[in-house]
Amino acid sequence: MVVRNDDSISFGLGITAGVIGLISLILTCVGVGLPSWYIGMNANNTITLAEANLFYSCYTSNGSQVTTSSKLTCVSYNSFSCSTTSYQNSVLNVTAYLSGCTNPNSDAAIYSGFDAPIYQTSINSFYTLRSAAALSIISILFIFFATIFGFLTGIFLLNIYLVFIAPILGTIAVIFGICCLVTTGSVLNYTGAGFALFAVGILLELIGVTLLSIVSGRLNGMNMKKRIQEDESVFIQRPEGHVIVRRVQKRRT
Repeated sequence: MVVRNDDSISFGLGITAGVIGLISLILTCVGVGLPSWYIGMNANNTITLAEANLFYSCYTSNGSQVTTSSKLTCVSYNSFSCSTTSYQNSVLNVTAYLSGCTNPNSDAAIYSGFDAPIYQTSINSFYTLRSAAALSIISILFIFFATIFGFLTGIFLLNIYLVFIAPILGTIAVIFGICCLVTTGSVLNYTGAGFALFAVGILLELIGVTLLSIVSGRLNGMNMKKRIQEDESVFIQRPEGHVIVRRVQKRRT
């Protein structure tokens, strides 16, 4: 039987945490979808030449003739071709070919010097981005389920063990989100809007986890108090049918 939560404080905090979780979910989804984690500008920092995120990179195909209205061509990392000699690394006028992955579009070669996987990337950086993308998806999924259980915890009186599900899921979401940001930072110099939205979403989820923890602790305390009150009253039924209520004070160790 579903019973509504009559405690106004836990109800309000639970709804607030659910709304914050919903906003966090929207921000992280939009942030992951935007290509502007890494932004490569021209020499005057007035025109965007290339962008990259966890799943794909974008670039302008007309090179030096780029304008503010030029469209970006986006290529998924799944279409990159990888081999043991794909990555060209030049140090002190010495060029070496290492294991890496390259953009299948040859017109992106003019961006080979960018510190982002626009045209080429090392094999380690490639798989690091793949791992970061997986971490971001896992984090978003946990935020989604934490938000659902957050609303349920605030609105309904759940089993005492179920009230801890929402803060646990939210904590896991924050951990995976932070791991995603740290992992991505070793490959991309992220300064764009996509990164900012994802990071704000993770921070909001952290606030939601704090509120959900307060709600869970409060509901658990109320349940323990109710059990103690029930244990203090012992009903003894006599054969004559009379009911004697005996007050028993238990010693708690």
